[in-house]
Amino acid sequence: MLALACWLVAVLSPVPFAWAVTGGVAVVAVQYLVAPWVIAWLVPATELVRTADGYRSDEPVAAIVARQCRAGGLPLVRLGIVEDGEPNAFTFGRSRRDSRVWISRGLLDRLDEREVEAVVAHELGHVAHRDVAVMTAASLIPAVLYFATAGGRAADRPGGNDLNRLLAFAAYLAAQLALLGFARAREFGADHASCRATGDGDALCSALVRIAYGIDEVGRERAARIAALRADDENRQARRLARRAARIRSTGALGIAGPGGLPAAGLLGPGLPPERIAAAMRWENTSPWARWGELFATHPLVVHRIAALERSGLPGAPTRWGAVRAAAAARPGERTAARGRFLVELPLHLGGWACLVAALTVAQHHLDVGGPRTVAVLVAAAGVLLVVRAALRSPLGAPEPVDEAASLLERLDAGPVGAVPVSLRGRIVGRGGYVASPDFVLADDSGIVPIVYLQPFPGARTFFGLTGADAFVDQEVLVTGWFLRAPGPYVELRSITGASGHTARSWQFVARYALSLAVLLVGAVLLALNL
Repeated sequence: MLALACWLVAVLSPVPFAWAVTGGVAVVAVQYLVAPWVIAWLVPATELVRTADGYRSDEPVAAIVARQCRAGGLPLVRLGIVEDGEPNAFTFGRSRRDSRVWISRGLLDRLDEREVEAVVAHELGHVAHRDVAVMTAASLIPAVLYFATAGGRAADRPGGNDLNRLLAFAAYLAAQLALLGFARAREFGADHASCRATGDGDALCSALVRIAYGIDEVGRERAARIAALRADDENRQARRLARRAARIRSTGALGIAGPGGLPAAGLLGPGLPPERIAAAMRWENTSPWARWGELFATHPLVVHRIAALERSGLPGAPTRWGAVRAAAAARPGERTAARGRFLVELPLHLGGWACLVAALTVAQHHLDVGGPRTVAVLVAAAGVLLVVRAALRSPLGAPEPVDEAASLLERLDAGPVGAVPVSLRGRIVGRGGYVASPDFVLADDSGIVPIVYLQPFPGARTFFGLTGADAFVDQEVLVTGWFLRAPGPYVELRSITGASGHTARSWQFVARYALSLAVLLVGAVLLALNL
């Protein structure tokens, strides 16, 4: 976002090169200084009190973090527990001494002790590598590269060199993609740091699967029981139950894989059926949309992270996931079908907006390529493409009832454009992880799935997050919407109904169709006037 803001300033104002770079550095510095306060406000957590040798807390994760900090030669980080059911953990802060690790209750309740330690070691790997500071500084590069390529002020004045502007924008996009690639490399580095610190790459792999795919066939019942005990202030029993679950998982992880096939049930951890994991990974191996989405993501695909750990040669590198990845390979015909869908959906995904940009460019510069008729054709083409895209993105057919949320991961026909209309039942166990989030986390007996709440009106998401979302938390609900992968799995909400009958709806799909039809209508009128 910072680089995009710098680019907009560059385009919209004739600022000298040196001034723009100086301003960009100032913005980065301010962001670096205030970001920890902003994040701590957006994602409130109960921060554990630090002592000379650890934390004043009986949370098992406190001892894990203290032990890993000592082993890594790091200062004791500030540790916060986020009371949210979404499994998540992240690091922020200005320096090693100011680093904070926020861990959600959902992660602590759904992961066993080995997996929690692997996640903690991953986050402390970011601290050891100073990744927050490195990525903050690197975020300035796209804007600087834009100015360097554009030639500073001259290229951005009216009548400036359009070719320079085009090259500068291409350089900006390339730098942004490189920056995202650099962020993914830092994630690989943190994965390797976790494997070195714990000697247990298998635990990190199972944690990644639980967090990224939401697969956990026993997690909901265990998490619900722990939460109920905590609500009754029976913390000792809750901790005993959590430790018992951890021991059960550790025992299950000692199983032996059958020769030449998938690992035996329980080898990857209770609640992680190998067949379902392989089905979830198959989309990442099969669909070109997975690679496309990874290009624009800060985190690599799970299947790539597991493969990188297996190839690392580190002590404790994972040994139980090769058969799963082999089973996740694309079957005959699946890759061809996925490529065909991608070749159809990619032009629909980008083509409508590209035609509108081209129409605006022709209209603005009065290029001698047919004039008004060219604009009319481009707008009409944009309307057609946008209508078809809306029909794929928000199909209006009857939703398909889904018995298990995790079964959605088997759908190879889902993507960022092609959506599957679904209805599913479960309990809302969390929200999107920050104080004003309008999004939900739905859990059933098979696992969890994010539910994304969108609205076309400015501020509507935040308003719902502040005023209406809490009414559905810890409630059994019926959700209708569209299942997508981009590349992570999620359901875009159409409606959510609680046990009491209270309902919230999203009108994003209506706006999507209305905008598309409006563009098509304008294009048809322009064509009629210019034929």
